[in-house]
Amino acid sequence: MKNVKAISLFICIAIFNFIISCGDENAISYSLTVQVEPDDGGSVSQRSENFISDTKVTLIATANSNYSFSTWTGSVNSTSNPLDIIMDEHKSVVAVFKLMDSDRDGITDDLDECPNTVEGSTVDDNGCNEDLKEVVATVWTGDLINFIKADGADPALAVNQDRITDKVWITRDNEGGQIYNRILESTSDKVTSPLGTKWSEGALDDYASLTYTTFRNATGKPKDAVGTTYVVHLIEENIYLSVRLTSWSQGKAGGFGYERSSK
Repeated sequence: MKNVKAISLFICIAIFNFIISCGDENAISYSLTVQVEPDDGGSVSQRSENFISDTKVTLIATANSNYSFSTWTGSVNSTSNPLDIIMDEHKSVVAVFKLMDSDRDGITDDLDECPNTVEGSTVDDNGCNEDLKEVVATVWTGDLINFIKADGADPALAVNQDRITDKVWITRDNEGGQIYNRILESTSDKVTSPLGTKWSEGALDDYASLTYTTFRNATGKPKDAVGTTYVVHLIEENIYLSVRLTSWSQGKAGGFGYERSSK
């Protein structure tokens, strides 16, 4: 009798394991394909993957600089972000990003050299008021001025800003990052700061033939650019001046210094 019970128990366990095993093998799964449009617009937290049926997946879209999230298309049409979807069929989802036009002048931020024009004003292809074309370039070749912002100094104070003109106040935060234009920005942006300026390595005498770009593109890593001379274009006022970096503090200290030409 004991042997019969043992054999019965063994058979029951075997049957149970077989049912569970078959259940795992026959579980339905669906594929999720995730794409981004355009490719450099941003990223999505979830990659393309297969999921067991009825799994809930959360998608989070993160925009790159100069872009904002717009909508989800494909198997799902929604502007929700994050977005929850249930995998009850094969699905393909596209995160669509769009270029921003912060000052609404018709020129997207990635091309806008005058990012604070008045809405509705007439601008050129660079996003600047068209009457700026009539402004004659001014080249500052006057006495050199040394500006230094000490480590930990408050960037909100005027003494810690190089107020080059009424439209360009250069400073740096104490959490790392790069210099920025305090009158136009509340903090620095690695791609665009300092707003209202363009930079080119070279001599001031050659200002008209130089190719200008953003501070970060021109300097690479600012700590490695100490001792290098640049020509800086103050875009809205059409002023050119020379700047030679003399110091750049690391470790989120916030200090920096340069020597620049004046009027």
